[in-house]
Amino acid sequence: MDMPFYLFFGIVGLVVGGLVVWFLLSEHPFESMETPGGPVDAVEASLLAKQMADDGRSIDEETIAKLLELHGAYVDGVIRETQAAAEAARLESERTQPIEEIEEIEETAREDVG
Repeated sequence: MDMPFYLFFGIVGLVVGGLVVWFLLSEHPFESMETPGGPVDAVEASLLAKQMADDGRSIDEETIAKLLELHGAYVDGVIRETQAAAEAARLESERTQPIEEIEEIEETAREDVG
């Protein structure tokens, strides 16, 4: 074989290898992704309640509907935002709590002296 064939097959090999790596590592729209949460159907909740009762775990339809709504909010990212806000509030309260404790100690000391 002549040298141009080596160069040609080298380029083809790089292109094919790049496509294989892209196919294996990138996110594609045809990959199975969880669908976003939507409205909860009463029929869906009753079907799930029946299936759970058949398995020996009786759960009322209202609880199942609430769980489906919470799951939909989790998939849509709403719960993550709520969790982040709650965590930020907790950290802020922990940050300001020692300051309030110091102020209380200082106030108690002033009362004892004065």
